[in-house]
Amino acid sequence: MIVKKIKNPKKSASKGARVGRLMDYICAQETERAGEKCLYAGARGFLSDDHEAQRAEMLALSQEAVRSADTINHYVLSWQEGEQPSPHQVEEAIDIFLKELGLEGHQAMYGLHVDTDNVHLHIAVNRVDPDALKVIKPNRGFDIEAAHRAVARIEEKQGWQREQHGRYRVNENGEVERDTRGRCDSRQPEQAKRDMEQRTGEKSAERIAIEIGAPIIKAAGNWLDLHKALAKEGMRYERTGSGAVLFVNDVGVKASRADRDASLGKLEKRLGAFELSLTRKVVERAPEAVQHVAPGWEEYIGGRHAHTVEKEAALKALKERQEAERKALRARHQRERLEVLQGRWQGRGELRRALESILAARRAVEQAELRDRQREERALLRERYRPYPDLEQWLRQQEHPELAEQWRYRATEVQHIRGEGAEPVRPRDLRDYVPQILGEEVRYARRDMAHAGVEPAFVDKGSEIDIHAWRERASVLAALQLAEQKWETFEVTGRAQFKSLCVELAVEHGFKLDNPELQEQMAQERQRQLEARAMSRGQAAAPRSPARNETREAPAMSLPRDDAKLPVDYESGAKAYASHYRDVLQRQGGRLTDLSRVDAMIAVRMRATGHSKQEVEAVLRYCAPLIRQKDEGRDWDNYAHRTAEHAFGAAGERQANELKRYWSQWRQVEGRHEVERQREQGRGMSR
Repeated sequence: MIVKKIKNPKKSASKGARVGRLMDYICAQETERAGEKCLYAGARGFLSDDHEAQRAEMLALSQEAVRSADTINHYVLSWQEGEQPSPHQVEEAIDIFLKELGLEGHQAMYGLHVDTDNVHLHIAVNRVDPDALKVIKPNRGFDIEAAHRAVARIEEKQGWQREQHGRYRVNENGEVERDTRGRCDSRQPEQAKRDMEQRTGEKSAERIAIEIGAPIIKAAGNWLDLHKALAKEGMRYERTGSGAVLFVNDVGVKASRADRDASLGKLEKRLGAFELSLTRKVVERAPEAVQHVAPGWEEYIGGRHAHTVEKEAALKALKERQEAERKALRARHQRERLEVLQGRWQGRGELRRALESILAARRAVEQAELRDRQREERALLRERYRPYPDLEQWLRQQEHPELAEQWRYRATEVQHIRGEGAEPVRPRDLRDYVPQILGEEVRYARRDMAHAGVEPAFVDKGSEIDIHAWRERASVLAALQLAEQKWETFEVTGRAQFKSLCVELAVEHGFKLDNPELQEQMAQERQRQLEARAMSRGQAAAPRSPARNETREAPAMSLPRDDAKLPVDYESGAKAYASHYRDVLQRQGGRLTDLSRVDAMIAVRMRATGHSKQEVEAVLRYCAPLIRQKDEGRDWDNYAHRTAEHAFGAAGERQANELKRYWSQWRQVEGRHEVERQREQGRGMSR
């Protein structure tokens, strides 16, 4: 989830207009924006249930704060693609959000909207305390920090996927703490500037000032060196009022936004009184691309800048011409008035007033006609120079939808595959993907796009694999193949859409996913694929998969046949396997599960109850195929060996020790308590 605070778009509007527009927009079933709908709406802190009456209540309470121009805060909570909260979850999210901001009991109106790939919740909160009639500053004015903490609590409470660089997280003790894992401490541009970079792919002037200007300013020993070094980079430092502005070309950035030490006060303490620049030649900076730029960006940004320059020139020319027309009309009206009303009008006052009225009416008509004509000219200019498409739209227009998707989810939407242990990174032959070693990473790009400057499809970082092209089935499949070679079993994290694709590929290709929350989905997908294969062969469809809350009978579990050549010594082991299998299925409510995980669990249990590694391996070799509803085509010897190795290895020992309190219960499942009791009785009689 992400959270944003929306600024009031019209500060000049009255409170009544602002409150009315915002509340109507939040609760409207159909908004002015095409395709935007309000799925669910609610309100709190009002005496009435009618929308019009609630709007009047909020306005009346807001007007009690006569010294505050705007008491309504507007926030937006946005879920990731594929996530949609229920009405109950919306109400729960509002509870958490208002509590974290300290605005419980305040008037609030909220609406769940959908017009993009992300469902989002608009929240309007009146900061005026309904009892004390005082304006509250949430979190002492740092309301965005409180909002991010609320997001962390909502994600943890409702199980939503965290953003990769979420500001806060909930720790094991249920406390909210700042998440510093993998975060960069460097300064970042304001949100509006980052949004611009997202749309265009071009570095903002503020980012250039932070990355290039701030180090130059820190390294300068005097004002002359500072101005010279900045001029070489297309920047200049100028004093404005009591502060200073760092210009990148002609775009000004507040000096303190580049760095705290770049403010005028800090620099004058270090370098002395401000000195004007004597450098006349300042290099013109060319547009710079942000990281992960898409192919063709130079063409796009060149067209965008040319469009902007042409539009500004046409707009400037139109404004100058229209201003000249208005001045000419005013001058003509003044001349006409002087010409008509010149002379002596003594005794003819009524006639003069009539003439003045006629002249005023004519002036009003001509001014109205001029305004209408000029308004149409401005509308035609806006139509001629419509907003230039953002980079994603432009790539789609150029018929490169795959590049558009890669750009949209380039850095903030990397999906991951994680395994245990950090195996040394090395290239692997994945057929259609070309590996490239870069530092401690191995980047994999499609063979047909390896030299096109395109972002890699996925990156092997040793302990995890970052998947950038996570919407491409082939790229996800290749990454899963690599993960299987590295770890055999692994966990996938990311969006629900990505996880669904991983589940489908895992079932189809036999990958082992460690995600507990995906096991039921994998069982359902396994059944779906089985039915699809049966239908494609013209056979009757297999029994349907049970619904989420529906149980089914466990598959038949019998001992191996006489001709299975199971050693007689292992017959007790086979009976133990069958007993544990029935116990596991019973504890899971008879629901389908990942049978490989069931085998691993049974192997650990049998280790804890005293069976040997050789016995467990032999039992698995002969019994594991019996609980499958179809022939999986496995190498069962290898499967049994790997499962026994896991159970009797370090991981299995750790798991068995963590579950030591259940050992006695597992022995009862096998009936070993009765056997041990009889043995003890036999020893006593022999004595």
